[in-house]
Amino acid sequence: MAINYRICAQDETIPEYICNECGETEGGRVRGAAYIHKSLKDDVIKANVETIKWWEDNIELGLIKVIPTTRGTYDGGAKQSITGFGDEQEKITKKTHTAVVNDSNHKGNDLFYEALENNYKDYIFAFRTEKELRIGTDVLIGLEVQDAVEEDTNSAVLWQATVTWDQSRPKMIVPIYELTDEVKRLFTSCIEVEEIP
Repeated sequence: MAINYRICAQDETIPEYICNECGETEGGRVRGAAYIHKSLKDDVIKANVETIKWWEDNIELGLIKVIPTTRGTYDGGAKQSITGFGDEQEKITKKTHTAVVNDSNHKGNDLFYEALENNYKDYIFAFRTEKELRIGTDVLIGLEVQDAVEEDTNSAVLWQATVTWDQSRPKMIVPIYELTDEVKRLFTSCIEVEEIP
């Protein structure tokens, strides 16, 4: 019989660090967002999310809602912890992730955002930056939508959605996928689903 010492990790090895000597960086801003129905959770894998067919098929089925050309922020996740055991002072159990998405397509979208706010537990959040696509690993734990009106007559009335979700150990960082040009187009252009007679 052998004794194994178990730890909360996928394996004990850490992959090699990738150093880019040319200094290429990823451009910020939540530039487009999507809400993916929780029934697709097991389908959120690299082979699917990096292909346009998967997106188009599920948009046509009404299982993915894309919000193109947004402006917003993502906090990277805030650790949540409990009192530790043994020699640990605290035990980090998960991270709570928060994104704020500003949408300038205000007119006519009140019913969309009202329904989304009332049914947020049915969706997983996704967003794009310059060249990357990020998709949460679990359903939303909160979504608050506002459309504040400023006094300035030159200001724009925006939908502002504050989206939160948790990711537990060991997968506390939001997975990053390649944003192919075809998929990127979904997040940069208005799309509509046409009924085929």
